[in-house]
Amino acid sequence: MSLYPDKQTEEKMIVTTELCRQTYNTLLGELNSQKEIDRSQIQGIIPDMKIADNRFQKLHSKTMQYECYRLFSNLSALVKSKDKKRKVGSLRYKGKKWFKTFTYNQSGFKLIYTGKRYQTLHLSKIGNIPIKCHRHINGKIKQITIKHEASGKWFASIIEETGSKPKIKAEIKKVVGIDVGLDNIIYDSDNHFIKNPRHLKKNEAKLKSLHRKMSYKKKGSKNRNKMRVRLARQYEKITNIRNDFLHKTSHYYVINYDAIGMENMPMTVKKNIFAKSRLDASWGKLRQYIAYKAESAGKLYVPVDYRGTTQICSQCGTRVRKELWDRTHKCICGFTVSRDYNSALEIKKRLIKEIGWEPSEYTLAEIPLTAELLQDRSTSYASVKQEAPFLGLG
Repeated sequence: MSLYPDKQTEEKMIVTTELCRQTYNTLLGELNSQKEIDRSQIQGIIPDMKIADNRFQKLHSKTMQYECYRLFSNLSALVKSKDKKRKVGSLRYKGKKWFKTFTYNQSGFKLIYTGKRYQTLHLSKIGNIPIKCHRHINGKIKQITIKHEASGKWFASIIEETGSKPKIKAEIKKVVGIDVGLDNIIYDSDNHFIKNPRHLKKNEAKLKSLHRKMSYKKKGSKNRNKMRVRLARQYEKITNIRNDFLHKTSHYYVINYDAIGMENMPMTVKKNIFAKSRLDASWGKLRQYIAYKAESAGKLYVPVDYRGTTQICSQCGTRVRKELWDRTHKCICGFTVSRDYNSALEIKKRLIKEIGWEPSEYTLAEIPLTAELLQDRSTSYASVKQEAPFLGLG
């Protein structure tokens, strides 16, 4: 939901964010001084902090306690990274303007309904804030996180307890394998593909222009800060466009299929010539959207092993060596198709094996696939419009 605080309230929110940063750094200092980590002892210094420094009286107690949770959550993630033998250091103190969020957990907040789309959010130690709810909240609110974007906008994310049971898995009638790429961001086993919209590349000229203009401004000046906000809003616009595209794409597959298989490729991006393009494609976020929407709809999402999906023939299982620039799959069995389509078929094959599904009418090997038929069925979807169906049959 969007927040619209006045200047006085916004100043309080900015002060709250800064005090949360100082709370985190103080707790981290206590953690570093311990020989044996004792979480209860670290959290126990929070009341003493309020006594020693009156500024912390402006923070709600649950907000300060959440910073302790954040600290140990970061510590846990660091330990897991070390267990995976990654090169990581230690937890760092947070500098000014590093903190963008603060959280009210369990108490300290109240949502006041006005009967309209615009409601009022009351936060302890801050006051009432006009908000715009994007959806109706039916359950009990357990936690509210306030976030300050670089563009200057304020948002709130709400965790509610509804008590509703997860939907029962639907009967599997239609399955699909999805291959992701940079040319076609999606190529599925039904021979549907979506060209990569390349959101960042389309707006790159605008970003370069704004970066260049900001470089001319004097550091610390008001004009530089105004330009920084303009640049942040341009980045925010690109992010919103990308998320809208990914939401529509994931919605289509969850609505139209009962079981969805995707490659479980690692989400980390190695530094190479394709790193920026891979980040712009956001394959990991697409998998995340499909996974949670499928669970909510009672559908099945299955990550399959990505190794060998491009090189193995989906029809006979022969390994066909292909370089990155080889865009056509040609097998000794006579099966010749796009390499992305072959990969999608192989992913579907592995999905079927994983879930033990048996089609009622035919098996994968019995599907009549010829080059002429594939050429006739192939359909490109270069753009997505909200008012039009997202994908159709080729």
